[in-house]
This record gives sequence, C-alpha cells and structure tokens, in this order.
Amino acid sequence: MLMFSMPLYEAKYEKAEAWQEISELDLMDELYKTYNKVTPAIKEMILGNEVQTPSGIFRLKQKGGEQSELSAA
Repeated sequence: MLMFSMPLYEAKYEKAEAWQEISELDLMDELYKTYNKVTPAIKEMILGNEVQTPSGIFRLKQKGGEQSELSAA
C-alpha cells in the first residue's frame, strides 16, 4: 500500500482577514466560473502562487493534507 496526502486548498474571500480551508470541489467550481481553462490556474497553485478570482484569492494549503491509502494494483 502506498500512502499519499490529498492536497488541501485555502481561500481568502473579499473582506475576510483570514484564510479558510475549502474543498477541491469548491475550488473547481470557482475556477470554472472565472477561467476558460482551469489547468493553468491549478499549475500556478502547485508552483506556490495564489490565483485571483472576482470573489477571492485561492492557494494550495502550505502544510497538511488528508492521509489516504492507495493500493498498488
């Protein structure tokens, strides 16, 4: 069995002072509303950059992640 961490994402919405953890589904929903292609935006986050949308700023969470098992089948 292989162990890996699922990436976690954070958002800082307009007028908010703190970052809050969001699900991958919430992130994708927001990116699809803003960008024609979401892959370049996700690549920017993987490279450590923040992505801006009209409703807020999104980034890959610096540390953490949900541990999951992956069977080597």
